[in-house]
Amino acid sequence: MSTLPPGDDPQDEIGRFFAGRDIDAFCIADADRIMAPSGRHPRNLLPGCRTVILFGTFMTDRLFSGTDEERAEETRRIRAVLESAAIALRDRLTQSGSGAEAILPSFPLKVEGGRLQGRLSLKHCAADAGFGTIGDNTLLIHPVYGNRLALAAVITDQQIIPSPAPGVLPACTHCHRCETACPEHAIHDGIVDQTRCRNLTDYVPRILRPLTWRLMRGRWSAGVVIALLNSVGTHLAIRSSCVACMTACPHFNKERR
Repeated sequence: MSTLPPGDDPQDEIGRFFAGRDIDAFCIADADRIMAPSGRHPRNLLPGCRTVILFGTFMTDRLFSGTDEERAEETRRIRAVLESAAIALRDRLTQSGSGAEAILPSFPLKVEGGRLQGRLSLKHCAADAGFGTIGDNTLLIHPVYGNRLALAAVITDQQIIPSPAPGVLPACTHCHRCETACPEHAIHDGIVDQTRCRNLTDYVPRILRPLTWRLMRGRWSAGVVIALLNSVGTHLAIRSSCVACMTACPHFNKERR
């Protein structure tokens, strides 16, 4: 199996690759550790996938308390950081002879069981890999950066030694602050009702929402909904229109180190 050039240790080489790219944390996981259901496993995107490389950049205060212009700038920065790192790493792997796919945040979407899903659930892959845990608001909680890591990934058929097993991971305290803070009461028992959550509903005009949710449950009509959402949603893929559940969480007040 080919390795990342140059350098003898692919894991060290990946660390050097991310240095200077504004990537704050990364994790290398064996694909066998990913417990995603059929249809959403890395091997559904890349048959023969052996390694998942997850990485994230810290979402700064500008995204949460800045002006509209500052929020937009931070959204663009995060997207550019993750996209450039994912595409560059994918290209480096493929140039060395390995198969690889870049997995970017959120979009494109698909419908599964009447629910919108990304190509791969990065936060659940990260939790399976020991990169963090999932809170009641369904967000990843990282041991250093709390719930403020925006994620991307590269999957590859190259076998790379996984990152060392983590120590104690942060745990959701089930304090229900996210449930209380949600203005739409969309969070219950660790499940987010997509038909209420503003991070989805804001993409759909209010008058069209009942029809949209019905169409999402149709075998053929769901494709029309997905095409429309993907066309209007990509420019807002990272920036949340509502961050109430994030900022209310005890794991939110983290500083970039």
